[in-house]
Amino acid sequence: MKHYPSIQALRVLTSFARTGSVEGTANELFQTRSAVTYQLRLLERELNFPLLCRTGTRMALSAEGLAYAHDVRQALNTISGSAQRYANKSLSGTLTICSTPGFAGGWLCSRIARFNEAYPDVKIILKTQTLLENVANEDVDAFITFGNGHWPEMSVSHLVDIRISPVCSPVFLHQHGMFKDPKDLNSVPLLNILGDETDWEIWLTAAGVDPFLAHRGITFHDGNLCFNAAVYSQGVALGDHFTCRAALESGLLVMPFELVLRGRRSYYLVSSPAKAETPTVGAFSSWIKAEIVVRHTDDEVA
Repeated sequence: MKHYPSIQALRVLTSFARTGSVEGTANELFQTRSAVTYQLRLLERELNFPLLCRTGTRMALSAEGLAYAHDVRQALNTISGSAQRYANKSLSGTLTICSTPGFAGGWLCSRIARFNEAYPDVKIILKTQTLLENVANEDVDAFITFGNGHWPEMSVSHLVDIRISPVCSPVFLHQHGMFKDPKDLNSVPLLNILGDETDWEIWLTAAGVDPFLAHRGITFHDGNLCFNAAVYSQGVALGDHFTCRAALESGLLVMPFELVLRGRRSYYLVSSPAKAETPTVGAFSSWIKAEIVVRHTDDEVA
């Protein structure tokens, strides 16, 4: 019978390869430094090839050790993925999500099929609601909403912080002479989302512009309508870099000014305590947080 290294030793190895230090591995796995060193040396003896190299008091993986750690990481990922696929097959039912239009249209709709692939027996119903303040609707399992995180007697999970700055189409920017100063906004329509005027006021004040300008222009009840109007060169909107990221990366929208501020509100996943404990909401919560971490590389990540 073949002898296999212990899973514990292999976990130490992959953590050591990732962190690059005994101390980092000890902190990550909640072990002592001596326990980490012991596991690595024991694994090296079992493998019968030079897993480690030492420079003074510093220990690092050898070339063979790095290659082996890569193979082990792939094998552990395969084992984990296989277990998850079979576990997901037992999850079924209907999951109703209600989101703000901007988050749904600007981010979630381009990724929701990934959740369906992971949980094929869960029927997903995605709704949108503007000014999403009421999070007590019994027909909804979880809400993706925008605020300060204070929803008493609800289960609240932080998803992502945002950064805000004006955005417009390249055509609009060209038509209006490439803004040289934020005060140039006085001569163009500002596009606003109902209830978000304060964000424009904060940005305008920081840019040295009269904040009253935030109350002129065109106000939309729906965030998607506001950003569609910006894409169609109808004015300048105040965009958040999370939901507008795809449009910015594709060139549909551009940032005419360098001033970027951290938003005063964030996106949250909100459910009643009872629904937060259900397997479908739990699965969605884990999925969306992981998806945000993987796909969103800004500093303000959940």
